[in-house]
Amino acid sequence: MLDARGATLALAMMLAACIPLRSTPSTRYRHMLLNARDLGAEALRLEMKRDASLREYVDRVGEPDFIVLGSETDVELVYAGPSRLAHFHRAEPDEPGAVQEVTPIPTGLLQILPRDLRAGTPRPLSVRACWTVDLPVASCRTCCATRTSCVTDCGQDGSTETPRQNAM
Repeated sequence: MLDARGATLALAMMLAACIPLRSTPSTRYRHMLLNARDLGAEALRLEMKRDASLREYVDRVGEPDFIVLGSETDVELVYAGPSRLAHFHRAEPDEPGAVQEVTPIPTGLLQILPRDLRAGTPRPLSVRACWTVDLPVASCRTCCATRTSCVTDCGQDGSTETPRQNAM
């Protein structure tokens, strides 16, 4: 009897530990660089629902080639042809974002984009790739250790390095 209770308790604890790992539609693609024509299409659609300014930008400029979901409040749209990055930063997760365009695409980001955009052939990622976008209210730095491990941190004091990024 004691063994059955112990096994049941162990099973319940393992299940409870896994609950926070479930993804939701709003967190499924967070911290990733995605091709906007496949997995990124769903991520872009979800972000356009959340942020009217991002939706208006895409309606005006067109759909991007890639999307980077670096944090809950930061989204970057990558337009390979015109070599443009549009960084959307929200003060709060559900507020409209302020956009800052960067041309040409920062070198750190170019290092991790596919060699052949049509085929989606990835380049090998041998080093951490980072780039910074200066917004009127903050300086935002995105670093990718892999294509599925991208983090954006925005500092309002002009600092672009954070302890979490240094640890990547």
